[in-house]
Amino acid sequence: MPNQVTTIITSDKAVANNELRLSICLRTNGFSFSVVTPTQELLTFGDVNFDFLMPLGEMSKAIKSLFDNQGIPTFECRQVRLIVQSDHFVWVPKHLYDPMRDRQYLQMVSNLPMEIGVFHSYNEQIESYMVFTAPVDIVTAFKLAIPGIDVVCHHSVLANDNIQARSVQHPVVLMHVREGVGDFEAYYNNNLLLSNSYPAADQKELLYHALDVMKTLHLETPDMELCICGEVGREIYGMLQHYFPNVTLYTGNHITFSNPQFQTFPTYRHALLLS
Repeated sequence: MPNQVTTIITSDKAVANNELRLSICLRTNGFSFSVVTPTQELLTFGDVNFDFLMPLGEMSKAIKSLFDNQGIPTFECRQVRLIVQSDHFVWVPKHLYDPMRDRQYLQMVSNLPMEIGVFHSYNEQIESYMVFTAPVDIVTAFKLAIPGIDVVCHHSVLANDNIQARSVQHPVVLMHVREGVGDFEAYYNNNLLLSNSYPAADQKELLYHALDVMKTLHLETPDMELCICGEVGREIYGMLQHYFPNVTLYTGNHITFSNPQFQTFPTYRHALLLS
C-alpha cells in the first residue's frame, strides 16, 4: 500500500527537538528516515512506501501526516535534511561557484531535461558546492511539509569527514550500491580523487567498476581499503574479497542506541541516513 510506514523502530527517550537531526532518504517507491542526537544516538528508523505521483498539495499533506502520526518532530530540529539520489551532479570549488550558473555547470557535463530541477548544497569537508538535479514536485512537497528542510545530493553525504580521515593512512574507495548503479568516492591523503556513479546491470559490472576505479587512480596498494554500503548482497561482497586486500562494510558514523531492536539493524544498508 502507498503512503504507509512499513517499518518503524523507535526509542522512548526524551530529547529536545533542537537537539535532533532528522534525515530523509528518497528511493524510487518511497523513503527512509532516521532521528539521531548530536552524540550519534539513533532514536528512530522508519521505512515508508509512498506514492510520488499524487498532486503536489496532496503529497505535501501526506508527508506531514506520516510524520505527525509517528510522533516524529519536523519543526525546530537542529537539522532536517532530504537526501536525493541524483543522476546528474557536479562539484564546483567554493572560490569558483556562482549560484546563478547552477544549470550551466550541469549542462557542461550532462544533457539536462528542461523540466528537471537543479539544486545545490555546500560541503565543508570538500570546500565545494555540489550542484545536482532532483524531481521538482517531490522536493517542493517536502519543503511545503517541512519548512526549512535542506536538500542534499547523496554524493555530498558520502563524501564526508569520516571517509576523509581514514584516507590519511591509506587510499580509501567507498562504493555505495543501489538498484542498477554503483556510486564511488575515492580518497587519498585527505584529497577527493573521484566522485561518480556508474550503471551496473549486475554484480559482475559492479566488480568491474570497482577494479577500474582502483586501477585508473593507481590505488593498487596492499593497504588500500574498499568500503561498501547500500544494497550489498553476499555475492558481491564475496567477489570483492577475492580482488581487494581490505574490504569492510561501511555503516556511516558510529552510532549508539538504547532500543535492543537496533542490534540487528543493517546499518550498512542505510549509511546515507547515518553519515
